[in-house]
Amino acid sequence: MSLCLIPFAAVAQTPPDCVKPSSRAERTICASADLKVAAEDMATLLRDTLGNTSADDRDAIERAQKAFLTERDRSCADKSTIPACRALYEKRAADLAAQNSAAQKKLAAVVAGIPKDAKAAAAALQRYGGAPAKAWLVYIYQSGAVAVPDKDATVRRLVDEILNEGLPKDPYLLEEMANLGDVPGAPLSTSLLFLRHVLSTTEMDAPCFLFTKHGQPAFEAFGAFWGNARDETPGLCSPPSSVFDLPEWKAVSAHMDPAIEPALVERGSIRHGYERQFEVDDLQASLVPSTLLESPMSAEARKMAEQRGLAVAAFRSWSDFDVWPEKEYRAAVNTLPAAITATSKLYREKFKLNPQTADQAARAAADRFIAGRLGLIMPDD
Repeated sequence: MSLCLIPFAAVAQTPPDCVKPSSRAERTICASADLKVAAEDMATLLRDTLGNTSADDRDAIERAQKAFLTERDRSCADKSTIPACRALYEKRAADLAAQNSAAQKKLAAVVAGIPKDAKAAAAALQRYGGAPAKAWLVYIYQSGAVAVPDKDATVRRLVDEILNEGLPKDPYLLEEMANLGDVPGAPLSTSLLFLRHVLSTTEMDAPCFLFTKHGQPAFEAFGAFWGNARDETPGLCSPPSSVFDLPEWKAVSAHMDPAIEPALVERGSIRHGYERQFEVDDLQASLVPSTLLESPMSAEARKMAEQRGLAVAAFRSWSDFDVWPEKEYRAAVNTLPAAITATSKLYREKFKLNPQTADQAARAAADRFIAGRLGLIMPDD
């Protein structure tokens, strides 16, 4: 299997050098702050679209870009053409954005084939030049799904290319990536977090096979950062069914939501962390419930487990009825046992857990559900 990644820079598209604009069109663009931004955004969008497109499918994008540049040079002749030039950029950007979305869906289909045939998926990914495909190759090689000669050097090269060429110039993202240290020499959990960082810059979701295959390390890698807007991405796969959609859990929710929803609104940007953790807890309880009983691996996960214990203890002795009215609290307490019983039954029947493990996992799922929400209304200290 060849490890030679195919380059994808056939169409050079960089913003005009406004220190020394070389054409009438460039002078027009440099005279408009909006057009300068549009040109910069265009370069990024074109890079991403080409990077997320297989080498076999790039010709059409390159031809369309050349046609755009020809039309731009003709239409953006002087300051009087700025409105028309802006409209031209907007249309091209919309076309590229649609192509990029479609390309990412095709790339996601390649990724979905990893569990069935990792070698074929890796060969297909080598025909892409963007950061997402390279991050998936890092995962494949680091997980041992495909053997590769001189693995450390290959992974290190891929990581360097992603960091230096393939990511948005977001200082927070780049700092977090740098803090991961030497990815080739790190455990798989680091590669999963590296993958999560890259996917957070895309429209691609984290597929379910990451969680069914790797369990706790994957759930930790794709959990909440807390206070970081990137908690909204990447999306998580949807389990075939959610345990918390059981009617017994809906009954518990009905008595918690009146207190929780206003608190969620008041949390500002950190609400994304809570919502992210709700999603991860739901996915874990619904997809691989046995992992609820595994010990946390990272320092952040251990801290969260401690906080979860405090929240569960607070639930059992709740007394702040100004925040959560006593009637609703008592009703939640009374409906919780039925939810745990229904969850244990589901775990025995669907996941074939033995009765003791099913009961333990059901109680752990309840702890996640209660603690995650109660953390919103508990005092911060």
